[in-house]
Formats: sequence, C-alpha cells, structure tokens
Amino acid sequence: MRVVLATLAAGLGFVAWGEWTTRRASRSGLPADRLDARVIEPGEVVVVPGFRSSRGGRANAIQRWRVRIAVRSTDEAGRFVFTGGPVRGSRSEASVMADHAVARFGVAPERIMLEQHSRTSWENIAFSLPLLADASVIKIASNSFHARRLRAYLATQSPQLAARLRRAADYRFGEYFWAKPLLAVHELVAVRVRAAALEREFGVTSRQTAESCRQTAPRSVVVSG
Repeated sequence: MRVVLATLAAGLGFVAWGEWTTRRASRSGLPADRLDARVIEPGEVVVVPGFRSSRGGRANAIQRWRVRIAVRSTDEAGRFVFTGGPVRGSRSEASVMADHAVARFGVAPERIMLEQHSRTSWENIAFSLPLLADASVIKIASNSFHARRLRAYLATQSPQLAARLRRAADYRFGEYFWAKPLLAVHELVAVRVRAAALEREFGVTSRQTAESCRQTAPRSVVVSG
C-alpha cells in the first residue's frame, strides 16, 4: 500500500510540476502588460510554426493542437502566418495546417499567409520576418515551451518585432496535463541541441542566442501561398 501511495503521490507531483512549469513558460520573456492572452488588438498576426505532417498529408494531433491554439488566440479579424516546408511528403507543413484551419474552424483564406521553405524552428521565425513587418501585435501559437523558444528566436533575429509580442492562448489548465511534464523535459533537450547547432552553423553561442545576435540569422525569404 505504501508503495502504491508513494507512486501515486509521485505521479501527481509530476503532473503538478508540469502544470506549474508550463504556465511559467507561457509567460516567460514577456512584459507584465503583454501577459493577458484575452486581449485582442487590430492588426495582430498569429504565427503557427510547423510540425512534421502525417505521411498521408493530413493534419496530425500536434498540428491540430497548434491550429486550435492559434484560432482561440485571436478573433475573426486576426491574421495567421503558417510556417513550415515539406519536411515529410510533398505538401508543406504550412499548407497542411492552413487547410485544417479553413476546414475545421472556418478561417477565411484571405486571412492566411504561408511561408513554405523553413525546415527548423529557427527558420520558422527567420523566414517569416517579412510577413510580420506590418503586424501591430505578434503571437506565437504552439505548446508553451516551444512558443517560449520561438519568442527568444524572434528577439535574437529582430528585437524590433519582438517588442510587439503578446502571449497567445497556449496555456490552459488541465489541457493535455499528461503531456506537459514530457514536453518540459523534451524542451530542455531541444534547447541544448538547437543551441549547439546554431553555434556550428552560424557561430552563435548559447549565450548570444539568449541575448542578441540577429546579424547571424539566416536571410529571410517571403513565400506566399
């Protein structure tokens, strides 16, 4: 019985830690007046980073989650940048998610912009920069840990645009509660791996990535659907 209770307590603690660290990640790197995800402003743009598509070209669970976060983060006047190239199959991740947004949530196609060349999270941001130039507010729709990392990438690549960031509705208490601790652990690994890759490819150290080194970012490319 003690073993069962100890295991149960450990499991509940792990879940509680996942909720706490996810909420914290959702608010990380944003000023206090930019934390209310319920605030919607004219001219805002929601960036939806790609994820590997299913082999059949249909939106998978992660892609559908990101689209759902994006849609609930704005209103019928908000615009979207779906970003991601054809990493798996012939269709781009951006087009797969955009089609899901139109079919499932009724998003008007004219509210959608596509960036279809990027293959990494770093490139999701770098190649989307021209599409964000006239955005009054920028939100990033992904799980809270991934969104935090992309906000840091935007701050590195374009501090001017990063000043327009506002929290998206990525965190909801109890949503995918079982996945949050796993995502937290995954993100710890992903940050280290990506920082090492940036240092190898562009000469960006982990400290520079966290602070500011936008001159080493890849050249932005505009790709519209």
